Amino acid sequence: MTQSRWRIAAVLLLAASSTGSLAQFPAKAIMLISPFPAGGGPDAYLRPLAMKLTEQIGQSVLIDNRAGGGGALMMPQLARAAADGHTVGVVTNSTLIQKHVQPAHAYDPIADFAQITRLVTGVTVLVVTVNSPVKRVEDLIAHARASPGKLNYGSGGIGTPSHLAAATLQSVANIDTVHIPFKNAGDVVPSLLRGDLHFSFQVASFVVPLIRAGKLRGLAAGSSARMRELPDIPTLIEMFKNDLLAQDTWVGLAAPARTPAEILRRLHAETVKALADPVIIQIIERTGTLPAPSASPEEQQAYVLRENEKWRQIVRLSGVKAE
Repeated sequence: MTQSRWRIAAVLLLAASSTGSLAQFPAKAIMLISPFPAGGGPDAYLRPLAMKLTEQIGQSVLIDNRAGGGGALMMPQLARAAADGHTVGVVTNSTLIQKHVQPAHAYDPIADFAQITRLVTGVTVLVVTVNSPVKRVEDLIAHARASPGKLNYGSGGIGTPSHLAAATLQSVANIDTVHIPFKNAGDVVPSLLRGDLHFSFQVASFVVPLIRAGKLRGLAAGSSARMRELPDIPTLIEMFKNDLLAQDTWVGLAAPARTPAEILRRLHAETVKALADPVIIQIIERTGTLPAPSASPEEQQAYVLRENEKWRQIVRLSGVKAE
């Protein structure tokens, strides 16, 4: 066989293999590993989304909640999974942040994963209880400056978006407050409601329902624009004119690196279709976030690269380091 025929045969074999892998996918249930606690925040839309995907693809999409460490607990598990599309992970900006804060983490957020799509975008909201004497961000800063080291705030762990948002505000506003990291992000808001914490930055999906219920007071949004759901709450950049205070959050899907491109495209297409369902849109918007699917897996990969650089700069400004 001539060299040219060998090349043609190799191309045909590769094409046949590629077509075969897509034709057989999914061959079994798809495991969706999530860094969020069951029943908390984004889980409110992830479960209906998984049910919709199950309906579309004819195989079960099961959620495995592995909360803790801003995604640091689940990411190594996702990286080690078979690259066949049957294990997918819920990834967020936290998975990028953690590597900048703690370089020793056993995963590379860029090299170890193949991006599929964004699901939603959201914001962190600076909140206090309705019983707090703090009515505005200016009040919080005044209290903090009058009593350095006396006010505390909680987050879901070192290097999580809620920690970075507070640490960045502390740096920009030149105040001294005490960080109390929690092992489980779902425990922060109950602690705030009990009066154990003075304030906290929380992902909108966790606190918008409580703000609407009159249990929490929203002081400011850590976003580039005001929230559509709570337009009366100002953004931090309106007050401080510092773009690094616009720390918009996002949630997406990724697979292990080396997952075949055609499987990534199939997962992308099915997810985008599910996100367009009116019921799913309503559920997502109710949490204070917005559907934001990527145009393609390649577009999401490029987006994650840009986000990685942005969060590197934010980590540097905030001064957050592993303890």
